[in-house]
Formats: sequence, structure tokens, C-alpha cells
Amino acid sequence: MVIFIGPVFFTVLKSTLKYGIAGGMTVAAGIIASDLLCVVLCSFGAIPFFKNPENQLGLAIAGCFILFGLGLKYLLFPKVNTESGELPRAADYTAFFAKGFLVNFVNPFVFLVWVGVIGVARAEYGVTLNLFLFLSAVLLGIFTTDILKVIFAHRLKAFIRPDSLKNIYRVIGIVLIAFGIRMMWYAQTFF
Repeated sequence: MVIFIGPVFFTVLKSTLKYGIAGGMTVAAGIIASDLLCVVLCSFGAIPFFKNPENQLGLAIAGCFILFGLGLKYLLFPKVNTESGELPRAADYTAFFAKGFLVNFVNPFVFLVWVGVIGVARAEYGVTLNLFLFLSAVLLGIFTTDILKVIFAHRLKAFIRPDSLKNIYRVIGIVLIAFGIRMMWYAQTFF
């Protein structure tokens, strides 16, 4: 989970390169907040909610629109500005947090991973303090690596050309759109 390079990685990288460490840290805070919410939802029995056919249509439609919208943004408007130093406004920090939160939260892979991690941890530790400590350590590891990505983003800047980053954003956009279409395909089976 910590070495996965996907939309979250590039969202952290882009925000850090454009707005500096504060922008990247705010995106990282949104990411860890969404991971924490995923852990809470999965730990406290949200799995039956997600598996209930009556809820799946609404969840699939909402997820489809979010993924499709983000995918179109990355595909059609891959704005890449690797020059740092732009000073963000206060409202930008809310947008950074929301972007980090949504890019992570609407990714179905995140829930699948957390369901697996929690399942393995429960089998190993049961519902005990050790389970809580294990999940806390996993979350801390993810947050630490996101912080390291922010800190070392300027070192990566020398290796990333704006044209190649635009192409990476376009690929990410296509993948997000594909996930959105897949969600809509599953949603239409509930009509």
C-alpha cells in the first residue's frame, strides 16, 4: 500500500511541486483521513452495508460520477506546473484536503485492501488491543510514506519532465474513467 504509485501518489506530488510542502502535507492529511474513515467503516461492520443490494445502486452511481469526473479532469485538463513557489490561498488548503480525501476514498481498491488487511489482522489478533495497534501502525506507515513523498518531491522534480507528467495524468484519467464505467456497468444490473 505504501509503495503503490497511483492517483494518490501523483496528487501528492503535483500539489507539493506546485504549492510547496504545505500543499503536499494538506493532501497527505486528506489521504490519511480517508484511510482512517475506511478503517472505521470496515472495522465496525460496514461490509454488510456495502454488500446490501439496496445500497449498491446509490453507491455505484455516486462513485461512478466522482471517478468519471476526476478521470475527465486528468484526461482533458492535465495541468502540469512543476514550478514551486505559488502561494496558496486559505481556500486552497480545503481543496487540497478534499482532493486527497476523494482521490483515495472513491478508489474501490482502497476498500478492498482495507477489507483484506482487517480480515487478516482479525484472524491473527482477534478483536483486541493488538488489532487496534496493528491498524494504527499500518495507518502511521502510510502517513509517514506520504510525508516522505512530500519531503522528497523536489528531488524527483529533476527527473520529471512536464510532458511525461501530462501523459501520466492522462493515463490516470483513463484508468479512473474505466473504473467509473465499470461501476456504472454494475449499477445498471440493479435496475
